[in-house]
Amino acid sequence: MVGPDGVALASGLLEGPVAPDMSVVDDVARLALMAKRLGGSILLTEVSADLRALLELADLGVEMEG
Repeated sequence: MVGPDGVALASGLLEGPVAPDMSVVDDVARLALMAKRLGGSILLTEVSADLRALLELADLGVEMEG
């Protein structure tokens, strides 16, 4: 989670034993909404190609790098 001033407030690892599905996209959407309500945002790093494709399809507007 990134605060309104761009400073990282929290970080965590999001991984699982299987390919990502829409339940993972739902989890990311919930995290993004929570961060937005607190005045921040989320930045996803080291995103797999499968998850990136799902997030782009859902058009959540989540920042991704790597």
